[in-house]
Amino acid sequence: MRIDCWMSAVCVCTILAGRAFGCFCFSTPICSDIRTLSQSSAVFVGRVVEAWPSRRVLAGESQHLSLDQLRHLILQRWGGVLSAEEVRYIRSSPDRETIAIRFAFMQRVRFVVGEVFAGPPIREIYRDAADCGYPFGSDRAYLVNSVRDGSRYRTGACSRTGRVESDDAVEDLKALRAWKSGSPLPPRIYGRILFGHSRPDIRVRLIQDRGERSVRVGADGGFSFDGLENTQYRLQVQDGRGSGERVIPLAPRVLRGHTMV
Repeated sequence: MRIDCWMSAVCVCTILAGRAFGCFCFSTPICSDIRTLSQSSAVFVGRVVEAWPSRRVLAGESQHLSLDQLRHLILQRWGGVLSAEEVRYIRSSPDRETIAIRFAFMQRVRFVVGEVFAGPPIREIYRDAADCGYPFGSDRAYLVNSVRDGSRYRTGACSRTGRVESDDAVEDLKALRAWKSGSPLPPRIYGRILFGHSRPDIRVRLIQDRGERSVRVGADGGFSFDGLENTQYRLQVQDGRGSGERVIPLAPRVLRGHTMV
């Protein structure tokens, strides 16, 4: 049985990993790391206005270049963006494939930003346009979760970046907006049974010393336990094929004078 579990005000990483755009990712809710958001992160909602160079250009132009030609292309394109250490690496490394993957497929994505949750008010991020890069679409709005990479910020397929209307982004935005307002959400555990793995006999239980609670799984595979306490729970999912379980400690965390769980 495959189960992905997420949490809103109280977070837990996925029970199992999932593949995203050719990368092996663990989908970690933003609120799992919300206490550590700082100047090393830039988290915002923005609408894409430009992605340069295009994916078509990136896919075709470097295929038949020699190592020296590839170096020249990268240094010319990203002059002023690369750090001195990166420039030295590009000029000296004999590993053409590594240079190509790391820099030749780098793409700049620019946004009109609507909300800023963490970090400076940046307007652009850089991403890998190959398999591990997030596939931004023109004129679409995204919740962007990026991290500082030298003088720039980058994001990727495993970063929890997503379209604002996606299930993950909707839940992450609830937690981010509550955190920003200083009114954290009450403890909650929620999750989703992956598509194709739900069955009519499936049971989802939340167990603690005082007893247990069970909920029905929705048509979309979703379930939720609300109004919880700051204590340890066991989340158990069971059907005729077997069962899966994980321990989830809901311990209070102090943040900016507030108790956040």
